[in-house]
Amino acid sequence: MTGQSNRGCMSMTDRIFNTPFEMSLHVVLLLGVIHERATLDRIAEYDFITVRAGEFGLDDGSLNGDSIFAFGELAAKRELVREALKGLVMDGVVDVTDGNEGITYSLTDSGRALDEGLVSEYASRYRTVMKKVNRRYRNKSDVELAGIINRQSTKISKR
Repeated sequence: MTGQSNRGCMSMTDRIFNTPFEMSLHVVLLLGVIHERATLDRIAEYDFITVRAGEFGLDDGSLNGDSIFAFGELAAKRELVREALKGLVMDGVVDVTDGNEGITYSLTDSGRALDEGLVSEYASRYRTVMKKVNRRYRNKSDVELAGIINRQSTKISKR
């Protein structure tokens, strides 16, 4: 095996991280913390800020490590959230409503049970940081949140 390239081979880590499966877990944790309906944009923005909490002054570090390229991930994250929500709705974990605020999502009873069953150090830390994110930004619109992320991105890129 020495000298052989792993190119073309996916490790277990490659198949789990940055996938709709991983995002599904984040969505369940996030909706379990905020206890209210949220748009796709709000979910993507809240998750983005939660994972990058250190860069927003909400935690000592970032849940997935620090990266100067992190702010380029928001568009990709939004697509992962879309895919995750599609699966979660089909599985009966998340409820979707089309109302005055647009299309919003919340946990079903099955989703709340799943949330309660997610027990790990990462899940605990995610919930703790998400509570801080929700307290700080719950009165901001989705558009205001996107602006906050963009301004923070500009600050980081100038360092």
